[in-house]
Amino acid sequence: MDAMGRVVLCVCVLLFMAQVRSSHIPREMNRTLQDLRHHYKIPKKERYNGEPVFPRETFKVKEVRKVFLGGILETYDTLLKKMLEKLPTPGPNMDSPANANSNTGSSDTVRNGLSYILDKVNTLKDKHYQEQEKLLTKLQSLRNITTDDLVVQSKALAELPWLYEEASSLVNNDKRRRRRRQTERAQKQAKVRKG
Repeated sequence: MDAMGRVVLCVCVLLFMAQVRSSHIPREMNRTLQDLRHHYKIPKKERYNGEPVFPRETFKVKEVRKVFLGGILETYDTLLKKMLEKLPTPGPNMDSPANANSNTGSSDTVRNGLSYILDKVNTLKDKHYQEQEKLLTKLQSLRNITTDDLVVQSKALAELPWLYEEASSLVNNDKRRRRRRQTERAQKQAKVRKG
């Protein structure tokens, strides 16, 4: 097979795969996206520079609760550091008359307590919540996307079919699992009634 034949074969396979992959995308939406891509046209060199607007990785979703708790631990980390910063710094002149009313012993106790709690929070976060921290960082980076940039707009339109399919299939999988669990419960209840 000559080079032109291979190119034609590759294009056909890619078109077939694109049609199969976009099965969750309504036809009208796909057509509209193509029209919009023509309007927001950018050079291929910029579109295919290896830097997508939205990463194509799928996250290993364990539990939304664990992600939420990871965010809470991150907030505690920031909170405890701020609390430590606001404490008076122990120094050689702590016995001066200006500091006579300050309770240096309790200040040291508070500092040690906050440092201990901060260490425990960081240890838990570092051991068990790294994945959640990465997800939170990526979610925060979405805020930094320059939505008024023509390159970003054009690339985002090109990436939307994949993202839309991923989001649709996730919802559909959840619905199937829910139906399966409901069916299993109903079958168990029917067996209990018969037995």
